[in-house]
Amino acid sequence: MSTKFQLKNGLKVLLVESHRAPVVSVQMWVRTGSADERQGEEGLSHFIEHLLFKGTRKYKTGEIAALIEGSGGELNAYTSFDQTVFYITISKHFSHIALNVINEMMGHPTFDSGEIDNEREVVIEEIRQGKDNISRVANQKMFSTVFKKHPYGIPVIGYERVVQKIPAKKIKQYFTDRYSSQNMFLVVAGDFESKEMKAQIQKIFSDMPAARVRKVKRKKEPAQTKPRIKVELSNFVQAVGSLTWRGPAVTHKDVPALDVLVAILGQGDSSRLVLRTRVQRPLVNGISTYCYSPKDPGICSISFNFEIGNEKEILTTLREELLRICITPPSKEEMQKVMTNIASEQIYALETVEGMARNSGSFEFYFHDSQYFTKYLNLLYRLQPIDITRIAKKYFNPKTLNISILCKRNQSELNDAAKRFLKDYTKGYSEIAKSRSTKSERKINFSKLKSPKISSRPFLEPEKINLKSGVSLLFKSETDTPTVSVKCAYLGGLRSESPEKGGISELFGRCFTGGSSKYSEEEINYKIDSMASAIGAFSGRNSCGLNMDFLSIYKNEMFDLYQDILTNPAWSKQVIEREKEIICNQLKNQNDKPASLCGKQFMRAIFADHPYSRDMLGEEESVRGLCDSDLREYFNKLNLSKNMTICIVGDLERAEVIELAESLTKGLQTGNRFDKKFSLGTLPKDIQLFRELQKEQTHIMVGYRGLTLTDPDRYVVHIINAILSGQGGRLFMELRDKNSLAYSVYPTHMEGIEGGYFAGYISCAPDKAKKSIEMLKAEFSKMADHRISEEELARAKQYLIGGHDIDLQRKSSICSAMLFDDIYGIDYRASLRADEKYSDIHIQDVQRVAAKIFEQKCVTSVVGSESPY
Repeated sequence: MSTKFQLKNGLKVLLVESHRAPVVSVQMWVRTGSADERQGEEGLSHFIEHLLFKGTRKYKTGEIAALIEGSGGELNAYTSFDQTVFYITISKHFSHIALNVINEMMGHPTFDSGEIDNEREVVIEEIRQGKDNISRVANQKMFSTVFKKHPYGIPVIGYERVVQKIPAKKIKQYFTDRYSSQNMFLVVAGDFESKEMKAQIQKIFSDMPAARVRKVKRKKEPAQTKPRIKVELSNFVQAVGSLTWRGPAVTHKDVPALDVLVAILGQGDSSRLVLRTRVQRPLVNGISTYCYSPKDPGICSISFNFEIGNEKEILTTLREELLRICITPPSKEEMQKVMTNIASEQIYALETVEGMARNSGSFEFYFHDSQYFTKYLNLLYRLQPIDITRIAKKYFNPKTLNISILCKRNQSELNDAAKRFLKDYTKGYSEIAKSRSTKSERKINFSKLKSPKISSRPFLEPEKINLKSGVSLLFKSETDTPTVSVKCAYLGGLRSESPEKGGISELFGRCFTGGSSKYSEEEINYKIDSMASAIGAFSGRNSCGLNMDFLSIYKNEMFDLYQDILTNPAWSKQVIEREKEIICNQLKNQNDKPASLCGKQFMRAIFADHPYSRDMLGEEESVRGLCDSDLREYFNKLNLSKNMTICIVGDLERAEVIELAESLTKGLQTGNRFDKKFSLGTLPKDIQLFRELQKEQTHIMVGYRGLTLTDPDRYVVHIINAILSGQGGRLFMELRDKNSLAYSVYPTHMEGIEGGYFAGYISCAPDKAKKSIEMLKAEFSKMADHRISEEELARAKQYLIGGHDIDLQRKSSICSAMLFDDIYGIDYRASLRADEKYSDIHIQDVQRVAAKIFEQKCVTSVVGSESPY
């Protein structure tokens, strides 16, 4: 149920009422983004996004985050080419606080000059951090290749030289010119009564300024008349490429057909490009397609990352598939699969108030109609296969093609390969352009996915059921949306593998769904995609298993598929060899992820000879030596009724859940629980580690031994983490807000079966590394040496309890919480009732546990261009 109205100051408001969870999402959408900036203002919209958290007429620096997080809420924002969005998700009991904060931020910021200068450094650190991110660098290169005049070619985050010098006066003027109530709209979604919410909004937002909005005329991109090839050297080990064409604006009539086209080509494991370049042969490490249709004409793109040497085969495959879709219409089955997936997006979005607010806000922004998705679906279902071929031929013209490649070496060879591809593709396209596409013989009527009916059944407690096989079944009925989450887990994971077979847990997870007794891998992928569902294996440090999420209308088909995978995996040699190759590529490319390298270096030191110290991916030598018999043996060792827990949460009846679970586990051997224990002694001394890596930023972890999964003090650790984390937490306030050391700084912790860790992470400029380490250690020492205040404890408790309610909107989150508690020997309801544990924690508990952790020896792991020691 939605309501739309407008205040006297011009602010439009959209209310989306939903009572499935006691949570509310408040979002302010500003009709301005980086594409509305003039020369010399590049990055200003994103800079202002940061500054609006830094103080208003009512709130000083840090008070906004402290207030929201102290009320159990989450707040953040993002900037894009077209819009800036600020959002708060919070308990319905504190929705008035979220409304007041959004009104203050958007209507009455102070723009203190000192805070502006502090935040400059933070934004600059964010810009530098992006230069170490292969995906971000490749994305910016792709857009700058396509757009030479239009501002979509300029990074949203802007340029360091602009952020460094832009004066406070210009910042304030830009805000006044663009952030008027007439240029924004408010979306509120969640558990409220619309009449009462409307009255609150009218009262709170009535004083928001309604200044005249500065009009913006964006530069138009000239028509592209010839192809462009850009092959550039980078410092990344892995090569990244893209084929990109100009696409239409979001309101163009071709958008639905283009969405179907790119999904057929490269979205989902059964899509054409993923099938040929990733599933059938590991030519790429990853490939995807998408159509970005913003306010102005956007792009259609194929992006892929690969190992140098595979480019010829990759480009040949891409050429073949592009030409095929330009001449031969897709099958009815391909189109039906895509339509079902697109239609299901709205159903899955209903699980969270953020999803509802985001979807409604997006449609309101672009179409001034929050219900536009229904119209979009009607256009989608009218499409015919011949329309997809027509659109492919229209947009995949080689004259308007942009080829962008980033590589560390072989620049000349890759440039030649791109030229050969372009020549061959142009020749093939010219021949197609002269011919007529095969027409569909008759009109095809596609099946429509029905909109769900929201159930209002009473809340039901979770329960534990002992199956005939001896397997533990956990079940919670959640009928408010027609979705189901299923998880099966075994004790095992990294702890169950020997060093000689390092990486077998990871390989197990990647190959589990690679075929079964009844279905090949391709058939499994197609079935999953055609039902807008997901089945995926996982493997961690302590366990491994099989996940499934689906719409309840497909319960019979999905359980049939799940059962065959779970009970009769094929362990295909072809799949195993392919995934081994991909894992070895990831191991070779680790230098592209300095934060991950820092973490792995930390884990090796903090856990010494314990299995937790080993890389989940294994080592190349051990991975190369693994085979199908190893995986069968590993599976048989873990796939035992005493070692398994199944959890099902969702829109199913109790009786059918038990019947399905009994069928899943019928004939399973009893066996024994994997309960091997490993020793973990204390750290004898402080350890300092440094790995040289020439990157823009230095990555740091400072940490200590932590607690076990069953330690009752683990809830106190959560409190300590909450005090240190969030925008109102100590690390953010001290290291980022007050000292501008970094963009990313946060605490992180892990509880394991034999032990865990508690650490702080920060990425910063090399010259700030030494101070960052000192300040991280200082903040940890403060926790041990001084009692926190009652206010801090109350904030931490409410932050955790509120976050708990927000997380548990998703059935998959409920499923995971119950499953992992049970399999690790904890009450399966423990995480669902964590709020009760938090309420019982006192100030002295926090200092006692902080001293227990932070007075131990410390491990400092650093990856960067120069040592801070």
